[in-house]
Amino acid sequence: MFRFLILAFCCIYLPVNAELGQQTDPESGEKNQRQEIIKEAEKYLGKRYKTNIKGQVMDCSGYTRFILSKFGIKVTRSSVTQVKDGTRVIEMKDAKPGDILVFKGRNPHNNIPGHVGLVHHWSNDTLYFIHSSVQKGITIDNMYDPYYKRRYLQTRNVLTGKK
Repeated sequence: MFRFLILAFCCIYLPVNAELGQQTDPESGEKNQRQEIIKEAEKYLGKRYKTNIKGQVMDCSGYTRFILSKFGIKVTRSSVTQVKDGTRVIEMKDAKPGDILVFKGRNPHNNIPGHVGLVHHWSNDTLYFIHSSVQKGITIDNMYDPYYKRRYLQTRNVLTGKK
């Protein structure tokens, strides 16, 4: 009887992925998906702005849409509308790889979205993002760059809490 109770406890309270021998955890699944999104995004580093890949134009919002669509995540086509996709991440410190960063356009005095990118990673309290830049093509920049720092509007989580 004691063995049966231990076996029942293990089956009910310690769910294990039999194929991988790992505990099942929704957060680790999301973390893995975020890492896969970034790996996919990195495949296009160095491509020119507005490069046409598989019928998709790689301007900033086209790039984020193209990458996220490969994982079944649907976002709208323009930076003006991507500011409404998913849910808002209130604190920048809570931004995770794969989240969309939304920036003002070239006029920093106008609060209309004009540029987007994907959170790439954090390093030494600095947020890095991957995006399609007019000047540099698909590249990785950071939020300490004054150009982006003064144009930052918000972060959108499109992986969890989808609208």
